[in-house]
Amino acid sequence: MNIGDLNGSRIAIPAMRWLLGIQSLASGINWWVKILPFPNMHEPITGPVKHEILRVLIESGWMFSTAKAIEILLGLALILNRHAVLALVLSFPVMLMTFLLDLFPFLGHVRPFLGGELTGAAFFASFLDMLYFGAGVFVMQAYLMTEYFGDYRTLFTVRPGGAPARWAGLFEADALKTALRWLSWTVGASSTLWVIAMATGLLPWSSLAVLAPPR
Repeated sequence: MNIGDLNGSRIAIPAMRWLLGIQSLASGINWWVKILPFPNMHEPITGPVKHEILRVLIESGWMFSTAKAIEILLGLALILNRHAVLALVLSFPVMLMTFLLDLFPFLGHVRPFLGGELTGAAFFASFLDMLYFGAGVFVMQAYLMTEYFGDYRTLFTVRPGGAPARWAGLFEADALKTALRWLSWTVGASSTLWVIAMATGLLPWSSLAVLAPPR
C-alpha cells in the first residue's frame, strides 16, 4: 500500500467502515455486557460524566439504551457493508449529540488554560478524556457520509421533486474529502486502537493514567 492508496477512496472507505464499525459495536455492546472501562447499565455512574444532560439520559434507562442499540446497528451495518448508507443517517443525530456533549464541557477548560490556571498536561488530558473519542467517531462518520454523498443527494432538494440546492455540492468537494480522510486516519485509527487496548486491558481509560502512569 502506497501513499496514493491512502489518499484515495479505494482503501480509505472500507478502512473507515471497519474502524467506525468496531468503535460503534464495542460502545453499544458495552452498555449491556461489560467489555470496556466505560459505565454501563449494571453499575453506578462513577466515571467523569461529561454533562448533566448525559447523566439524565443514562438515568432514564430507555433513552440511553436506544442510543446504544443504534450504535450496535451502525456497527453491524458498517462491518457487514449492508444498509450502511441508511445506518449512517439514522445514527447521525446520536453521533452529533455525543460529539457536542463532549465538546462544550471541554471548551470550558480553554479559558483556564489560556489564563495559566491549567497546565498544558492537564489541558491535553482533558482533551483526551472529553473530546478524543467523540471527535474521532464524528469525523469518521462525516468522512463516510461525504464519500456516500451521491446516495444522499436527493435529501438536499429545495422542494420535493426538485433539484438539490447548489450549496450541497460542497459536500462533494475533493478538498473536504481529503481533509476528512486524513483526519479520520489520524484520529479514527488511533482512537480505535485505544478502544481495543482498553478492551484487552493493555491501556487504561483515563488519559491521566496514560500521561502520568501510577508507579
